[in-house]
Amino acid sequence: MEYCDWFSIEEKDLTGTSKAGALFKIVMKHWQSHHPDGNYARKTPRKGGQAKTSYTFCSKTKPALINRDVQGRWAAEYLPINSEFGPPGAQETATTIYFAACHAIGAGNREAITDLARRFGYPEREEEGPEDKPVTQPEDILKP
Repeated sequence: MEYCDWFSIEEKDLTGTSKAGALFKIVMKHWQSHHPDGNYARKTPRKGGQAKTSYTFCSKTKPALINRDVQGRWAAEYLPINSEFGPPGAQETATTIYFAACHAIGAGNREAITDLARRFGYPEREEEGPEDKPVTQPEDILKP
């Protein structure tokens, strides 16, 4: 894909809990580097580093990241944790952020994510998570 992503979680605060899990407000910084022709061995400058506020819902039944969409509305991205082959490529970074925020552990690739999901007791899932749903505010995910 010719790009590498990095992030750091700068702040993490518990916002609320429900029977399904715990909602955390996280402040992250994100960087990206471009590697033309897929040459990842060649160092290139990182761009970015701006702070961004997101939420993560730490849950065995509906794990999710909540971010603002391009229109500025909140949207929950449900993650298919522990699917047989790991997360789809488009959700690999989101799932890595989830594990960092919810379990304070790095997951660098699909195999690591699947292994960690099993280790932390996430149930097997054959299907992907539910479709992303707009939420009025992040706390809406706490409602049954």
